[in-house]
Amino acid sequence: MFKFAPPVFRRASSAVLALGLVTASMVALGSLSLGLQAQAPAAAQAPAASDAPAQLTPGAPGAVPGGRGGGRGRGGPRRPPQGGNGKIKVLVITKGHEFEREQFFTMLDSMSADITWTHAEHPAADRLMNPTDAKDYDVYLFYDLGGPGVVTTKADGTRERVYPPPSPQLKADFEALVKQGKGLVFLHHAAAAWAHHWPEYSEVIGGACDWYAPVTVRGITDPGHGFYGNTHQHITVVDKTSPIVAGLGDGFDVVDEAYSCAWFEDSVHPLLRTDFVPTNLAQKLNPARKYSNLAGWYKASENSPVVYIQIGHDHQPWELPTYRMLVDNAIKWAASPEALAWAKANHTTIWK
Repeated sequence: MFKFAPPVFRRASSAVLALGLVTASMVALGSLSLGLQAQAPAAAQAPAASDAPAQLTPGAPGAVPGGRGGGRGRGGPRRPPQGGNGKIKVLVITKGHEFEREQFFTMLDSMSADITWTHAEHPAADRLMNPTDAKDYDVYLFYDLGGPGVVTTKADGTRERVYPPPSPQLKADFEALVKQGKGLVFLHHAAAAWAHHWPEYSEVIGGACDWYAPVTVRGITDPGHGFYGNTHQHITVVDKTSPIVAGLGDGFDVVDEAYSCAWFEDSVHPLLRTDFVPTNLAQKLNPARKYSNLAGWYKASENSPVVYIQIGHDHQPWELPTYRMLVDNAIKWAASPEALAWAKANHTTIWK
């Protein structure tokens, strides 16, 4: 299980950070070679946190041959540090949850006319989530799961899941970033990041999840949220006025992993709803929490425009032109001067 080790890098300029912080960019300094994490493809129905080691040297057993962000094969050429050639600069943040790497990156490449994307993994990505380094990016795209549960064995032989907290530096940097104003787009399992220790982070997104242990969200303790893999769903567009859903018509059909989580309907602007209704709600949600079928929304968090899209577990939605259009629209909107102005005009205080 991946653990969040304190980053060993000191704060530096973006040019210096690129030497070690952006996992898709490996720069040789003399004999120094920085290893990169390799993640195995995810199982189709399980939102499991990654069990892979934190780093693997490129070319070592278990490394992904030539995979973007996964190093290079034995003697093979390095992949480019980023994809696309569009004007919008996107920092893609992953780790803490397994995923189908090449299929996900292929989806991002399909947006190459609009975006140029760079990939970074935790914990290195933590050092890029601050106002200074944010100047190099228009949007942060989160497909991560910060603070995943780590299963440990106690002295009596029983096992328990422990959730590491975010570092004080990350908390301070992210707060400053959100207050300054930056486009933020969160996909699928990113809503489960830091759910046990950082309520402000969940408020920025507009909801929280944990599928493996009881979790208290907004004062209500749920027994453990639900995930439902390979679920046939119809997604309905509920606000056609938003540019985020432009071109989607009335909605679309998808086979993907659905959730029953703690969504904050009172704090977001709904965009999408699923027709899926779980049959085991009593086992997944506290009776005090009403099930929400929200599948996408936008909101203002401090001075930052935020989009969350629940759909996106694996290649099934990623290969849909409608889903790619949705993610592309979300990125373009979050990066736009209009979205930043809207967020500031509709400022929502997260940190009291």
